[in-house]
Amino acid sequence: MNKHKRDQIPQNPRKRKWINKHIKAKKKQEIDATANVIDKLPDDLLIAILSRMKILDAVRTSVLSRRWRYLWTLTNRNLEFNDRDITTNGNKIMTKKKLSVFISQVLRSHKSPSVDTLIIRIRIREKAERRGIFSSINTWINRVILKDLKRLELDLSVPGTSPCNYVFPDLGYMLVPFPRYKYYCRLIDSGCCSVASCLRSANGFTSLRSIKLVDVSITDEVVGYFLESCRYIEDLCIRGSNATKDLKFVDPLPYFKVLEISDCCNIESLLISVENLVSCTYQGNVIGLPFKKVPKVSELTLGGVFCESFVYEPNKHSSYSTQLLKLVLNLHTASVLGEIVPRDLPQLYALKRLELSIVSRVGRSLLFLTSLIKASPQLQEFKIKINYIVPCCQPYDSLIRRHMPFPEVTAAEANVFEHENLRVIEVVGYCGCASEDEFIVSICKIAATSLETVIIDTDCDYYRDVPNFNQLLVMYKPREDGKVPIMKGVKTGTVDPIEPTENGNLNPFDAKKHAEKLISSFRSLEIKKIVR
Repeated sequence: MNKHKRDQIPQNPRKRKWINKHIKAKKKQEIDATANVIDKLPDDLLIAILSRMKILDAVRTSVLSRRWRYLWTLTNRNLEFNDRDITTNGNKIMTKKKLSVFISQVLRSHKSPSVDTLIIRIRIREKAERRGIFSSINTWINRVILKDLKRLELDLSVPGTSPCNYVFPDLGYMLVPFPRYKYYCRLIDSGCCSVASCLRSANGFTSLRSIKLVDVSITDEVVGYFLESCRYIEDLCIRGSNATKDLKFVDPLPYFKVLEISDCCNIESLLISVENLVSCTYQGNVIGLPFKKVPKVSELTLGGVFCESFVYEPNKHSSYSTQLLKLVLNLHTASVLGEIVPRDLPQLYALKRLELSIVSRVGRSLLFLTSLIKASPQLQEFKIKINYIVPCCQPYDSLIRRHMPFPEVTAAEANVFEHENLRVIEVVGYCGCASEDEFIVSICKIAATSLETVIIDTDCDYYRDVPNFNQLLVMYKPREDGKVPIMKGVKTGTVDPIEPTENGNLNPFDAKKHAEKLISSFRSLEIKKIVR
């Protein structure tokens, strides 16, 4: 019989000490051998490895030895800085001020002439810290403009707050870091060339292919410079810019495929005429018809008042709606048009996937939305996310009723038809009220011959905690601690909910049980049923 491993060690203390010392020495030799293998690798391969690491981890390798001290400065792939990464298990690694200093030191020390990606995501909550951060961001941009940068992302958004009003540097400021700055100034002063042409000749950001700016104000002049100077630009996202007013996206833009303009409150005009554009997002005010020549657009996302125009004035959008394969509509804005059932429907003859995100009152009929399914004969996937608004007191109920983004129709008024291609139905934000059940059952009857999957997600904001009931309207949002309590005031009776669920329990667990009961009533065994 084999002896236990512990029994094989001699009982003599001197021999046991010698064996343990021998084992430790052997392990150290193995570690040293592994380290020697890494040290024998050429610098180019080590730099390639460091380029695939997070920048914070790559910088930490500088303490390993003299050889490793500056290797990270030659990385040429991604420089990503995210203030969400400066905490570990709730403990801060560094403060936001130290993060700003860290970014400045990294960009100052970085020696590689090219960088694939620069991503900076910082949440600026306090007004007092904005001035210092804004100045630092300007410095960071002037450092990377000297490099061959391909992707730039600057995200300063804080959920639930207004934009921080940071303004992207103008063309003159971006010209400052170049060695021939004084020479360019003389040319501009003499009228020989413009600021944009000087910056272009200095190759300022001319290699950019992707630009994403969130809660960053950027002027029309700078946007125009990017479009004219970045020959290989593929996608552009501008979200929450207060300085953007008049934009034109006109060929030649041979590689331009993805465009997003969202929440730019001061925008007055938008012109899009790009043959190779594939995906477009616009969420904002009505600005006429921006799409002039977009023969390849197959994915479209609309929001704001312009989205209302697409639904209720479909004839204005018929030139491009017939070619869409994927459509996302964010019906969140109250409109006079939403009170009347439209005679005509959008022409969505090629549409394969339809996603709706709506704002509604609990218990309000959703049957009008089936008309969009009827307008899409080739539709295969349908998803709807319901965001509920609840009045803080009874008198405001009638006000909410008049400000819904879509009309309310009864079962007798709703369209009755059959759909032969709809395969997947997904409902997100299900709270268990009768109007939701009516809507789901109605769609299942419409697609009875083709339906394969029904998904009901009970992650509903209607049950979430709300800190303040002194507001006109309350749209329920998740709590930061992740808990899902019953709505404040319901238990004590201080708040009278307008439309509770059928069983009277405002509880997400009951909503899930209700969804399982509803979905089990579908008799077809071929339908895949999922409740989350």
